[in-house]
Amino acid sequence: MSNTIRTENITNIQKTYTENIQSEFSSTTTENKSTSQTINDTFEPNQPEHKKWLVILYSAGDNNLHSYLFDDLDELETVGSDKNTHIVSIADQGKYGTKFKGAKVFYLTQDKEKGKINSPVLEELGQVNTADPNFMAQKIGELMKKYPSTYVSVIISDHGAGWQGAIEDETPQPKFMNLAEIKQALQKAVEIGGRKIDVLGWDACLMAMAEVGYALRDVAKYMVASEQLEGADGWPYGTIFSSTLKDVLKVAQQMMLVNIDVEPKDFAVMIVKAAQNFTHAIKTLSAVDLEKAQELALKVDELAKAILNDPSSFNSIKQAIRNTERFYGTFRDLGHFAKILQTINVNNEIKQKAKELEEKIKEYVVREFHTNHHPNATGVSVEMPSYYGTSSSYKSTDFAKDTSWDEMLDQVLK
Repeated sequence: MSNTIRTENITNIQKTYTENIQSEFSSTTTENKSTSQTINDTFEPNQPEHKKWLVILYSAGDNNLHSYLFDDLDELETVGSDKNTHIVSIADQGKYGTKFKGAKVFYLTQDKEKGKINSPVLEELGQVNTADPNFMAQKIGELMKKYPSTYVSVIISDHGAGWQGAIEDETPQPKFMNLAEIKQALQKAVEIGGRKIDVLGWDACLMAMAEVGYALRDVAKYMVASEQLEGADGWPYGTIFSSTLKDVLKVAQQMMLVNIDVEPKDFAVMIVKAAQNFTHAIKTLSAVDLEKAQELALKVDELAKAILNDPSSFNSIKQAIRNTERFYGTFRDLGHFAKILQTINVNNEIKQKAKELEEKIKEYVVREFHTNHHPNATGVSVEMPSYYGTSSSYKSTDFAKDTSWDEMLDQVLK
């Protein structure tokens, strides 16, 4: 996406959020509410002080997204850390980078110069593999431990493929992390850091899946992700999240400067709201409460079992699947499926379990938006092939192991 498109809505976003701070997030106010306050204060990155938020950008750019990920980093640098926020990035440009090669850890400070990262380099990492779970765990965990904060957000920026995984690194050997490896990495990071992630953000395609939320329910409290592909300058995938995140960070910093608390749920909701200003590239985005992921899986399991108990319903269920909002490949909207089941010729138990699932989705999804490209999106997708059932790799996911969802699909679609 061009810089012109990225920046054209910033003034409106800033104005909208500033006007609605009190009503949307808190009634706390002070006398000095001027948004012209200087956001950035002096700090010593080598002697970190406790701040309200730590935001870690894990930027895995050793692939064909390198230039976009550099632009994301450059854009976030225009905000930079302030008295209430540590903003740190593990940024890998691999062999492709034109501004720098290999990986570095930056403590982002406010800098307006475009095309160059002028923030302090905390660590020169050289050639690394950002798709290595051990590397990811160690570096994120170290930063969580080093920079004390009330809350922490980790934003993972790269390619995404839903339950199949995310994060691609091409050097020294091509590697793509599967969901089990992502879970392993984040669990270890949380162990090293000594705390749970408050907001986990996916600047990557297709990660707003029930399977992803379920796998990561013990490492983060809230997750922000897209059901659909994200656009990057005309590509059908990629990273555009920085425009949204930049404006949310600006507003959050201003809110905290006037003593308005920005809690994890607020932060997650703000990201989704801001993304609505970038619908040319973001078609869906949702914030979900991962503490409800277990309950959501239970309702999915109950629905799947109700369907399995009535083979006479299989043809109707198969048609309902094919009528369900689809995003990419075999990924379809879970809430829309539950809605459809309540309107077709199936038994009352299936309809009741579908209704209960729909209600649970409303608790799980704390905020979502979708464009008219996906009018039936509800904020959470799920594996839902139209033919042949599920793959062996899908059956290895926690979600498939712990629910009857895959067995139901296999029976209905055989």
